[in-house]
Amino acid sequence: MLKKIITISSIILMAIGLLALIGFSYQLRSNEYINEVIINIDKNNHVGFLQEEEIIQLVNRKDTLLTYKMVDLDKKSIENKLKKVAFIEKVDCYGGLNGGLFITIKERNPVVRVYEKSNKSYYIDEQGYFFPVKKHNAPRVIIANGYFKENRSEEADNIYDSIYAQSPLKELFRLVMKIRSDEFLNAQISQIYYNSRGDWELVPEMGGHIIKLGQLDNLDEKLENLTAFYHDLSQHNGWDNYKIINLTFNNQIVCTK
Repeated sequence: MLKKIITISSIILMAIGLLALIGFSYQLRSNEYINEVIINIDKNNHVGFLQEEEIIQLVNRKDTLLTYKMVDLDKKSIENKLKKVAFIEKVDCYGGLNGGLFITIKERNPVVRVYEKSNKSYYIDEQGYFFPVKKHNAPRVIIANGYFKENRSEEADNIYDSIYAQSPLKELFRLVMKIRSDEFLNAQISQIYYNSRGDWELVPEMGGHIIKLGQLDNLDEKLENLTAFYHDLSQHNGWDNYKIINLTFNNQIVCTK
């Protein structure tokens, strides 16, 4: 019994000592001055929209951060400031060992680049957020063009906002995400066109043909039929045999040579 009490007491003392050590270490680290800002940017497997130097300039003008103790720095204010940058989806700011301040950023992942009739363009990311094009950066995504003019609102920055409920942009996003969910179609479809009649057309990477989808009713069935048709084409080397692949009819594919 005595041995058991001694063992429990030893465990309690060790726990108290460990907590005291952690507390002392935290206090020591908190009173350190920031001596370095470390930027980590997740660029979603492409070249990226942002460079470390840009982030440093935004949060550390004239090395002002290096005048702060870690305990005195409002890290949340840095996060909030960076969240206003259109290309950033998520940001975390936290102190590390030896006076290092870490800023970890996740860039937005574009899924489609939309061209308006004026030839101005913008991206929509995988969460449905609109964000601008950046010069000298053009990630490989599906291109969408056609009659999208006046459909985007400057006051609504996400495709799920109610203003887009009946918009072709909402339909476009649905179509793009369906294509991206299929590995083959995601590699094959390079462009989407929305015509003046409100019908959708796809332009593939391979083959000199156009795919007419029409309206997006029965979209799953249409894309499944398209995938099956492409599989059949690959068996017969028929990629260039057709000018138009028409999926607008129910349960059938009509092709024009």
